Amino acid sequence: MSTHATAPTLDRRAALRELGGAAILVLIACVLLMTATPVTARPLASGGPAAGPAPRSEQPVQPVVLAQDDGLTLVGRISALRGRPAPGLRDLTHEAAARLAPLPERNVYFRGATCRWPWRFGSPVLLTFTLPKAVFAQTRLPLYRLEGDTWRLLERRAVVGAVNTTATATLARPGRYAVCLTRAWRAVDQDGYRLVVYAKPYVTTDLEEPAVLASGATNDPAVIQAVVDATGQSEESARKTLVSYDSSQDPVAVLRLTHGTALVRNWSGTSTVGRWFAPSDGGLLPSPDTSRAIYALPDGNLAIDATLHLVKPGTDLIAGICADMTAQPGYGPWATGGGGQFFGPLVSTYPPPAYDRQRTVILSELRWEESELEAIAW
Repeated sequence: MSTHATAPTLDRRAALRELGGAAILVLIACVLLMTATPVTARPLASGGPAAGPAPRSEQPVQPVVLAQDDGLTLVGRISALRGRPAPGLRDLTHEAAARLAPLPERNVYFRGATCRWPWRFGSPVLLTFTLPKAVFAQTRLPLYRLEGDTWRLLERRAVVGAVNTTATATLARPGRYAVCLTRAWRAVDQDGYRLVVYAKPYVTTDLEEPAVLASGATNDPAVIQAVVDATGQSEESARKTLVSYDSSQDPVAVLRLTHGTALVRNWSGTSTVGRWFAPSDGGLLPSPDTSRAIYALPDGNLAIDATLHLVKPGTDLIAGICADMTAQPGYGPWATGGGGQFFGPLVSTYPPPAYDRQRTVILSELRWEESELEAIAW
């Protein structure tokens, strides 16, 4: 694959805080809309007796932010505090949660919070967690509360929102809370790493009636011109891009999507944002070492992380079989190729590296190093 896969990324912590802040504003707006009293039209006066004065409608009680910390927000009615000072809100790391009591063995710890307040809330409140990784929207994540020396699973869940980097839980009282992943994610030892891997079926790559702009060998003038048109590159740069494809097995195709399709981005370290993708078969991912080989990833991309994307209609993709890149600068003996690959020249921008949300959105993270969550400073 191209060395575009190793472009530097924005600071993840800052990005998560920005996403968390935006998600919190969306959440508060949604709650305000849900609690607003609908206005109904009054009937026109008839010829009968004059009606008495209309009863005064009560103003809805608006929720407010009761407490906030980096990546955590507590929202509810001001009456929930019953005239008392606001509670304290702090992040609870995996390490700190495990010191308090043994965590559930079959669930992967994801995010935690300590809400300090010596009283019970006067009405339910909403605790929103900014998540360290994007996961599928509407996922109901297991929620635990520390009771004595035990983490007890609650009936209610923390629900991932439409902004899939936040999850919100309804609380009746303060305390220590832990959000875990569902058992669709499991921790495994793979290629020398301790990884969290999504192990349930998920959406597959389905190229449904794409517009074929060109198809053929990598040296076909029509294919080269189509790559020039799709990328905005010079002919020389287009030929360099096509070096990454092996058209002796299958033709290279320059496509324009007419329907959204799912693709997987394999990355690590600074290669978070990129333009090279692999097809999704909806099953277990190839291991990091296998991914590096069949997708011929460059030296700096260890494929520890994998992210599922929805690539949107109207996006141009260059599709084909990955070539053997072992003799190319920036690669090594692992980069033997042979896997399917897609290059989306306009899916992301650089600099700074960022995905174009008109072209793609992240559906969920599928794989990451387990210890990576502890490195995030909330």
